[in-house]
Amino acid sequence: MLTPLLDALPAPQRGLWPLLARIPRHYALYGGTAIALRLGHRTSVDFDFFSDVPLDDDAKGALLAVLQKLGRVSVLQNERNTLTVSVSRDDEPVKLSFFGGMSNGRVGEPEKTADDVLCVASLDDLLAHKLKVIHDRAEGKDYQDIAAMLAIGQSLAHGLAAVKSLFGPAVPAMITLKALSYFDDVNESWRVTEDVKTTISSAIEQLSAQWSEAPIVSHALGCARAD
Repeated sequence: MLTPLLDALPAPQRGLWPLLARIPRHYALYGGTAIALRLGHRTSVDFDFFSDVPLDDDAKGALLAVLQKLGRVSVLQNERNTLTVSVSRDDEPVKLSFFGGMSNGRVGEPEKTADDVLCVASLDDLLAHKLKVIHDRAEGKDYQDIAAMLAIGQSLAHGLAAVKSLFGPAVPAMITLKALSYFDDVNESWRVTEDVKTTISSAIEQLSAQWSEAPIVSHALGCARAD
């Protein structure tokens, strides 16, 4: 089980944390907050939940009923298989995003937190998703997260192999590496410190010409079910 590093959460998010146990277990926590809860390398504020189960209107209604027990809920985005809300307790809003019908699968095993609150995606999957994200945006926090994972021994080669398995040829490795090594015009550039640059650059320089595959192990993203 994973012991979450809750100091990575600001006070409103920490206050909401134990109540998140009500979220259906077919959801797994992804994104920067999942990484921060594992590594404690930075503060993170938003909760991003992924599931292979479709998030249709009935599922959204059931989910909103659960969320309304956590605090005052405002819907920020409601699209196909997507629901983003703000949950407020004591006038402190916390953003939660839910993405259903995710068919990519996973290459690693998610873990339940030791306090039995949430299911958190594996570092293998978190690294792959972060490598994919830098194709879409240049955010300092993404480079910071990638560097933190590489610094504790996550393999860039395995991450690239996982990107191929999860996202296919739409995300070619050479484009990923080009985006990963380009530090200019990054939003919140202060996050891309010299240590971050060195960690990423060293991992790229040490990358072998070929690497092993990272096969999909399941299409169920949460901790509750198996294929």
